[in-house]
Amino acid sequence: MPVFISYRHTDRPIAMTINERLSQAGIKTYLDVLDPESQTTDDITGVITRNITECSHLLAVVSDKTAHSWWVPFEIGEATISDRRICSFKTGAGELPEYLDKWPKLSRIADLDFFIDAYRDEQTHRRAMTLDSIVSNESLRANNRTNADRFHTELKARVRRGF
Repeated sequence: MPVFISYRHTDRPIAMTINERLSQAGIKTYLDVLDPESQTTDDITGVITRNITECSHLLAVVSDKTAHSWWVPFEIGEATISDRRICSFKTGAGELPEYLDKWPKLSRIADLDFFIDAYRDEQTHRRAMTLDSIVSNESLRANNRTNADRFHTELKARVRRGF
């Protein structure tokens, strides 16, 4: 399933770089600027919510400018409610909001390779989120939460180690 890239429009260049790197790795992405529907809809909230539910991961580009965004926190909240795999990509020297400590924090383009490896590892070991896990079956949802927690824990450890 695709990766939803969340960003404030002033951070678009880094979001585009991330999109390009993930695409080069064969990972599908969702980036609003590349989606004609998100550019023309009267229901942007509905479009964002639907696209987050159609993605398995959310990667949020976070900078000092993000504090002025309403959309990035909204998108992170939607991904949290849906038990998506979440991580942030920090740009600049500013501090990240404390609530982002729960998930892996990337800060270098090289860290994207760790994300790519973790994404592929889930696919290989069949821990990836599937559309089946979106249904209300509680055991599937619990299994998805467990796998999401594992994704977060392993990616955080890898970023911390640096290899």
